[in-house]
Amino acid sequence: MSHDLQRLFRRLLLAAWFSHSAGKQLRHRPSTATGAVIFFHGFGCKGDGCVGHLDKLSGFEFVKRLEEAGVMLVAPEAPMHSVPIHLGSIAHAWFDLPKLPVTLEAEERTESASESFDQIVAPILSELNATVGLEKVVIGGYSMGAEFALQMLNFAPKNIAGIFCMSGYLKDDSGVWEALETGNSFPPVWMGHGTVDDSVAFENGKATYDRLLTKGITAQFHPVEDMSHDMSKEELSDVVTWSLQQLGIDEESSS
Repeated sequence: MSHDLQRLFRRLLLAAWFSHSAGKQLRHRPSTATGAVIFFHGFGCKGDGCVGHLDKLSGFEFVKRLEEAGVMLVAPEAPMHSVPIHLGSIAHAWFDLPKLPVTLEAEERTESASESFDQIVAPILSELNATVGLEKVVIGGYSMGAEFALQMLNFAPKNIAGIFCMSGYLKDDSGVWEALETGNSFPPVWMGHGTVDDSVAFENGKATYDRLLTKGITAQFHPVEDMSHDMSKEELSDVVTWSLQQLGIDEESSS
């Protein structure tokens, strides 16, 4: 199949998915929201399943702490893509994933990521801008969702409060690197990565962090010793603490 036909098929598939599942997302909404965290799940997962997994890993503290602080958790579901690494089978994915393993030298499928942003993320941000304000929004994710979260440095408004990335990285040809040359101000970034990650190499995450620093991004990098491609209780606790700090929320006074 030619590249043009593949692109047309992807657009038709995304349009069909969105027409039937527009707005499909898990939301934990406190009675009065003073901020929001948008969480992107990993490849092949769904928003509710990934949030359920991370909440269990956190000792059921992740969602609870956000809700007690008045922060809405939004976990949208990625569109269905025909994924080459699965012999063209359909799976939930934020962008095309042509091959494994994922490396710094792999091609970023920026167009498909941009389509996911336009169809799914942009409407959520528009709604949140009208309610809590974009400066009260943190965006993050895990694995493929973490890479998609980092791509918000390219796609999303620059006045969001922050971006967190768990077990993710950016490819060498990512559109983010060009976007960071514009001289605009960008949100801070928090990164965590297992030191023995067998899916997204620890070195790839660290290389992304180092390059973000050279571009003037305020960033943190937290190695998680002896963890493979997963999330840990301590890491998730740190993500909530950092997110609330970026949102300007005092957890003790809000609980």
